[in-house]
Amino acid sequence: MLLAIAGWWPRLAEVGASEVAGDFQQWRAHLARDRMLQASSNVGHWAWETGASSVTGDVIWDNERQRGFLRLSGVVVNEPARAQYQLWIFDAGRDERYPVDGGVFDVPPGRTEVVVPFAPARPVLRPTAFAITVERAGGTVVSTREKLVAVVHTPG
Repeated sequence: MLLAIAGWWPRLAEVGASEVAGDFQQWRAHLARDRMLQASSNVGHWAWETGASSVTGDVIWDNERQRGFLRLSGVVVNEPARAQYQLWIFDAGRDERYPVDGGVFDVPPGRTEVVVPFAPARPVLRPTAFAITVERAGGTVVSTREKLVAVVHTPG
């Protein structure tokens, strides 16, 4: 079996190992998201709010574990060297001018839906909203929120 893997390895590099890894990562993210939804009744689950954006999907959040998943459809593919999507989590106990950074992510070509696992940079006690913005590559510490892609408000 090891010989078979060694024989296929160069071919994976030819076709683009990142595409294979991306498919595998998406499969794992979908599976973990489904498990989170089934495992706990304390998980928050909210749909993205409709408006000018064509983004659909949802956010799930486990406050106890301090992690969650974004599910997004209708998001434009980004060029990671120029701009990335960044998640912001608004907490009732914090100044809303400074939401908690939920991380940056990319939407690769050929995807109609992406599932993005996330964990906040700082603890979130009572999330009141989740928002996605477009920021420079690598993200930003404080967003101007000029390029808002999607938002959901929670009962918080």
